Amino acid sequence: MPRVLFRLSAPPPVPGATLFLTGTHRGWSDGVEGWTFGPDGVLAAELPPGALLNVKVRALAPDGTVTEEGDAWGGRAPAHRLVVRGDTTLDLPVAGWQDGRAGRERPTRSAPPQGTLMLAAPWGEQPVRLWSPGDVEGDLPLLILHDGQNVFDEGPSFAGESWDAAGAAQALADAGFPCRLAALPVNEDRSRRYVPFAFELNSFESGADGYADWLRDALLPHLRGRFGPVPPQRVALAGSSFGGLITAYAGLRDPGTYGTLGVFSPAIWPADHAFLRWLEGRADAQARVWLDMGDHEGDTLESAAALVTLTHDLAARLRPRVAGVHLTIGEGHWHDEPAWRERLPGFLRWWLTGLQG
Repeated sequence: MPRVLFRLSAPPPVPGATLFLTGTHRGWSDGVEGWTFGPDGVLAAELPPGALLNVKVRALAPDGTVTEEGDAWGGRAPAHRLVVRGDTTLDLPVAGWQDGRAGRERPTRSAPPQGTLMLAAPWGEQPVRLWSPGDVEGDLPLLILHDGQNVFDEGPSFAGESWDAAGAAQALADAGFPCRLAALPVNEDRSRRYVPFAFELNSFESGADGYADWLRDALLPHLRGRFGPVPPQRVALAGSSFGGLITAYAGLRDPGTYGTLGVFSPAIWPADHAFLRWLEGRADAQARVWLDMGDHEGDTLESAAALVTLTHDLAARLRPRVAGVHLTIGEGHWHDEPAWRERLPGFLRWWLTGLQG
């Protein structure tokens, strides 16, 4: 098997800590045996060819607590990535360690929202981050985005990466296709709110129906009261991963509510792919669906190819149930914000130009 050298450069963690490597190849285990870095900061491992690695450095303190590498502002950092094709070396520059700041001081590269409103929801107050293009008036198409902490600026984002949604939407507005954005941040309750089936990560208690009800019965009426009576055919719902799953679920559960569904890299695996069984008998003849997947969204090149095949199968299942399906496979795209940022402009153009017909 190919031999990979992991070469670490990192600021010191707590005194006496043991630095070790974890990642997708280990199921993100905190076990240190066999995966600790030597005094020279080097770790050697044999890994199967075709492995798609997402790895991070963690520190095991003498008191047993584990701290994961972070960015320079104490927040979560993106994983280091590698496609194993042969013997190689992967440098692991670590900027800092996650701490109580949680990245709140992280600077941004992309445009922030123009404002945030707070709406009552069954789970408490729900922030709604809003953006509209400059110098455009009147009723505009509306896009509602899940994982709203990630879609605008990098400061509050999960791992210092965002979709740059305002930048993409402004470019379309400049081309004559304006829209309005409303993004919904989520917290550690994400798996319960976004996954409509009971499984381990939501403690076998889904809250997706309550979330979909709130979108339909509270959020949409409030936004229409604030911005004007946007008809359903000009309302889009979009999200990635579990956000893609809840987008497809909410849209097909409540036909006639959304005219377009942006289903980015949908994670349909919970409860043994229960979504595929739920899909039988569901339809919305008026809804258009954007469906996409990257070709590096797996643990190996083989499993990533299988996921692309599954996405083609999902598109085939959806086509007789909706007004149309646009399928995109992102070449070289992993399961992360940079990939969704790259595909977002294509979705916006497809959605907005389709409203002109």
